Amino acid sequence: MSEGVSTCPICSRGSLQPSDVSIHLPEVLNQWQAAIPEQLKPEVWDDYRSVGDRPVTLYTCDACGFGQFHPIVAGTSNFYQAIAAVDYYNNDKWEFDAAASEIEKAGARSILDVGCGSGLFLDYLKARLPEASLFGYELNEQLLLDLAKRGYGTLPVDPAAFATADGAPLQFDAICMMQVLEHVDNPVTFIETFLPLLRPGGTFVITTPNSEGPIRAFPRALTEVPPHHTTRWTERSFRALCEAHQLDVSAVRFEPLPDYLWDSYLPVVWDEPIWPALIFDPLARGRGLEDVGQRAGFAATAMRAAGIRWLQNVVGHTILVSATSADQR
Repeated sequence: MSEGVSTCPICSRGSLQPSDVSIHLPEVLNQWQAAIPEQLKPEVWDDYRSVGDRPVTLYTCDACGFGQFHPIVAGTSNFYQAIAAVDYYNNDKWEFDAAASEIEKAGARSILDVGCGSGLFLDYLKARLPEASLFGYELNEQLLLDLAKRGYGTLPVDPAAFATADGAPLQFDAICMMQVLEHVDNPVTFIETFLPLLRPGGTFVITTPNSEGPIRAFPRALTEVPPHHTTRWTERSFRALCEAHQLDVSAVRFEPLPDYLWDSYLPVVWDEPIWPALIFDPLARGRGLEDVGQRAGFAATAMRAAGIRWLQNVVGHTILVSATSADQR
């Protein structure tokens, strides 16, 4: 990447070109320090000492829109342990219902959740599909032990041990990666580690932030840059990824904008042809509200008062892609 041009690892058709988005790790870590209740441990700083203060720049594919930061700086176990206290994760996940609907549609009965964390999605599936065989995979061995105690199947941390479980070949009807792919340092290798576990005709479900959604207005947001996120994804990049791995895309779904993001995201999309603007903008202007933030805020207040929580047909934070593997491989 020293010359600023490299073939896109996702679509192989475009080139990764440097953008104007660059961050410096010490500055980002200091921002995380301000966001968490305790001091970052020396181990966290040590993990990124080799990067120093040199810029970490976002490179974007001119064909599919895939984005990757270089040099590649992924989150370490020390980093994620340190930021675990930050409550940026919302349990009321649109993607849980959306992914479960794709799994139900496919008739899947054995499901692997890759990057399952403490098992929130597995708990959701257990309540919705009580007869399903549910497995989780995590790099955190303690989380795996906790999941096993709660009755879930688990995969060994070492992918070399994936070949068999209890003497039987590992195969799943569905594999899910929910808000995982944007964290890993090599997403293609990561995908290829788990695809052999998907039975022919099985369903593969991925969710990530949608870099063409409202988050495009916050390119340096703390949760969207290294070491938290290393890549950025679009519908085009996901279609290219699936094509390259003999996966047929069966559904692409976008999260409707949830109410807890209205204050930050609505002003960004207010001048686009979205239905809340078409309805509320004339009313807001009639009350003398000219600033876009005021007009969007007026609409948000009215919609919350009406009990609205999700803005259907207004694109939110997350993209979900569901694909089916070839019947024969």
